[in-house]
Amino acid sequence: MSDPKTAFAQALAELRARVPDRSDEAVARRASAVVLPSGRRVPVNARRLGEWVAGQSVPRDFDAVLAVAMATGGVTGPAALRELWRAARRGTGRQDREPREPRATRVVVGRPPSDAAALRDRSALARAVDDALRAEDVRQVLLTGPGGVGKSQLATAVFHRARADVLVWVGARTRQSVLTGYARAWRALVGAGAGADDEAQADLFLDWLRTTTTPWLVVLDDVDDLAEPAGLWPAGDAGRSLVTTRRRDAALLRPDVRVVPVGMFDPDEAAAYLSARLSVDPRHSPAELVALADALGCFPLALSQAAAFLIDSGIGVRGYLDLLADRRQRVADLFPPSSPADEHDDTVAGTVRLAVERASTLAANALDVLGLVAVLSPDGIPEAVLLDGGRNLPALRALHRLNLVTHVGRVEAHALVQRAARDLVPDPAAVAVAAADALEREWASADPDTAAALHRNAEVLRAVAGEHLWDGGMHPVLLRLARHLAAIGRPAAARDVAVALLARAVEPRDVVVLRTEVARSTGDLGDTTTALADLTGVRALAERELGRTDLATLWVREHHARFLMETGRIEAALAEFTALIGDGGLPASHPLVVEAEDNRALCLGLAGDVAGARDAATSLVTVLRTELGPRHRQTLRALVGLGRWIGETGDAPAAVATYREAVEGLEAVVGRGAHDTFIARHNLAYWRALAGDLDTAIAEFDDAAADAERALGERHPTTLTYRGNQAFWRGVAGDPRAVEHLAALRRVVEDVFGPDHPRVLRTRQQRAELLHRAGRRAEAVDELRAVLVEMTRVQGENHPRTREAADLLDGWTGR
Repeated sequence: MSDPKTAFAQALAELRARVPDRSDEAVARRASAVVLPSGRRVPVNARRLGEWVAGQSVPRDFDAVLAVAMATGGVTGPAALRELWRAARRGTGRQDREPREPRATRVVVGRPPSDAAALRDRSALARAVDDALRAEDVRQVLLTGPGGVGKSQLATAVFHRARADVLVWVGARTRQSVLTGYARAWRALVGAGAGADDEAQADLFLDWLRTTTTPWLVVLDDVDDLAEPAGLWPAGDAGRSLVTTRRRDAALLRPDVRVVPVGMFDPDEAAAYLSARLSVDPRHSPAELVALADALGCFPLALSQAAAFLIDSGIGVRGYLDLLADRRQRVADLFPPSSPADEHDDTVAGTVRLAVERASTLAANALDVLGLVAVLSPDGIPEAVLLDGGRNLPALRALHRLNLVTHVGRVEAHALVQRAARDLVPDPAAVAVAAADALEREWASADPDTAAALHRNAEVLRAVAGEHLWDGGMHPVLLRLARHLAAIGRPAAARDVAVALLARAVEPRDVVVLRTEVARSTGDLGDTTTALADLTGVRALAERELGRTDLATLWVREHHARFLMETGRIEAALAEFTALIGDGGLPASHPLVVEAEDNRALCLGLAGDVAGARDAATSLVTVLRTELGPRHRQTLRALVGLGRWIGETGDAPAAVATYREAVEGLEAVVGRGAHDTFIARHNLAYWRALAGDLDTAIAEFDDAAADAERALGERHPTTLTYRGNQAFWRGVAGDPRAVEHLAALRRVVEDVFGPDHPRVLRTRQQRAELLHRAGRRAEAVDELRAVLVEMTRVQGENHPRTREAADLLDGWTGR
C-alpha cells in the first residue's frame, strides 16, 4: 500500500491530468480565481502546484486543493480528498534518513520561465519538437537560434505538456547549475536529504537515467559554453532531453540529435504579439503595430522590450519608429533594461554582446568580421567579401556557431543584431572603409548575380556608414552604384544615385565622373539634347582639371560622342570615336576601346556604310576572341553588334546564326536572366522575324518577354521593348488585337518615360505601320505624320529613326 503522501499526490495528479493542454501557470491562475463554497479565494502558486503533483510537498490549506479540483472540473467527493490530504499532512514531519528507491509517482523538478505576457502559439515549431521527441531514433532535441527568439518559451510549453513520469528543468548556463539541478532531481526521486554533495547525487541521477525504464524528460535550458555540461549530457533509452542554446557547433550535432531551428516570428505572429501585449494601451492602431513589427524585423525579444518601453514611457509607436530610424540612437537606449522583456535575463544589446564575447573566445577577430557584417546587407553578403582570401573563415564560422550570422554559402544576419554590433565596433570609419574595399575588390570580376548582391550591400553600406567613405574623396565603390544600375537598364535609378552623390562631391575627379553618370542617364532616359549639352560642359571641366587623356576624361568623350550620334550628328560622332580610340593608348580589349569600336561601327552603318560597319564589327570580334576568348562577356556583347550589321547587309539567316551564338554564349557565361542576354534574345527574335520565320520569332518574343517581366519587372525598359515588338510582330502575322495592344502599351511607356521618349515614338510608329497593314491607310498616315513631327523635334531630322519614319511616310504618300 502506498504511503499517504504518495496517495494524495496521485489523486492530485489525476485532477491535474484533466487539463493536459494547460500549463501549471494557467491552472494556478484559474484556481486562484475560483470562489470556494466558503466564499473565499485562495492564491495558488504554479511552482507549488508542480511540487504537490510531484509529491514533493503537501499544501498546508485544504482550500488550495479544493480550488485546484474546481479549476480542473470539480470533485464529487471532497470529503475523500480531504482525508487523503489530512493523512499526507500527518506524514510530512517524518524525515527519511536513508536514500530509497525512486517512487512510483510523477516527479517534477525545476522551475521553467513563466509564460510571456502575450504568449504566441508557434504551432509549427511545437509540432516539430513534439514529432522529434516521439521519433524512435532521436534521443535529444536541440532548439537552437539567436538569443531572444523564444527558445525557452517553446521548451517551457513542451515541459508543461509532456507526459513523462519524471520531468526535470535545469538551467544550464554553468556547470554548477547543471550539477545542482541533477542533485535536486535525485533527491526528489528517492526522497533523500541533502547530505551528499551535488556532484555525487548528479552522478547517481545520470546513472538512473541510463538504466531506468521510467519515461523521463530533461530540459537543459540556455547551454552557452559547451565545456560546462561536458560529461553531464542526459542519456538513456527511456527518455529524451531537450536543449535550448544559441550554439550550433559540431559537438552538438550527433546522429541521435534532432535540430529544430528557432528564428524570428513571422509578420502575422509579430503583429499579433504586439496587439495582445499592448491591449492594455489602446492608443496604437493595427497599422502602426504592423509597421513596428516590420521595423523590428519580427525579433521576439525586441518586440517584447519595445512593447514594455511603449507602456512604461508613454511614447507612441510613431515616435518610437522615429527613434529607430535615427541611426545615432544606440540599441541599448532603444531597448533599455528599465523596461525588461518577459522574464528574459538580458536586453537585445546585452544578448548580442554576450554572444560576441563567446564568439571571440573561438576566434580573436570575431568582432572585426562581425563589424563588416554589421554595415552590409542583412539578407545576403557574398562570403568572399568577408573571407579575405580565407583568413577570416574561423571568425565567420565562430559567428555562425553562436547564431550571430548564418553562413551557408552567403552570409545573413538580423538587422537588429547588425545594429547592436555597430555599437560595439571601436572604429566605425575603419570598418566602413574595409567593407567598401572588400566590395570593390569582388565587384571587379563579379558575375551578374554576384554584382546584384554586391550592389545591395553597397547600398546598405552607403546608408549606414556613407559618411566614412568620403575621406580624401569618394570611395570607388560608390561610383559602382550608378554604373551598375545603368548597366542593368535602370537609367532613372542610376541618375538619382549619381545626383545624390554629386551633392557631396568636392574632388574634381569625383565631380567629373558623377556629372558624367547624370548626363549619361539623362540621355538614356530619352533627353539626348540635354545629355549632350551637359556632357559638353563636363568634357571641358575634365580636360581642364584632369587632362585630355585621363581615363575619366576619355569616358566623358566616349559618352559625348555617343550622344552626338544619338542626336543625328553621325559624321561628328564617327570622327570623335576614331580620335578617341587613337588618343587613349589603351589595349584593344579595354572596355572603353571596345565600346568606342562598337559605336564606331554603328556610326558607319547609320551613315549608310553597312559593309564598313560589318567589317569593323567583324574586326572587333576577331580581336576580342583572340585576346579575351570566344566566351568572354565583352566578346559576346560585340557579337551582338556584329549580328545587326550582317543582317543589314542583307544576310538575315547569317544574322540569326550570329545571334544564336551570342545568346547561347551569354546564357552560359552570365545567365539567361542577365540584361545582356535579354538584349541578345530580343535581337535574335527580331532578326528571325525579318528572316521570315514569324512563328518562331513570336514564340521567342513571348518567352523572353515573360522572362524579362519576371526578372526585371513589367515596367522595366527592356520588358517594355519586348512587349512592343511582341505586339508588332503579332500584328504583322495577322493578329487584329495588336493595334489595341500597342495603344495600351504606349500609355504605359509614356507613364514610365514621358511622352517624348524614343521608345514612345517607336511604339507610335509601329502602331501606324500596323494600321497601314490593316487597310486603315488614312489613319496610319495621320499618325505617322504626327510622329515624324515629334521625332524631328526630339531627335533631329538626321537621326536614323527620324529618316526611317520619313522614308516610310514618303512610301505611303507616293512622294
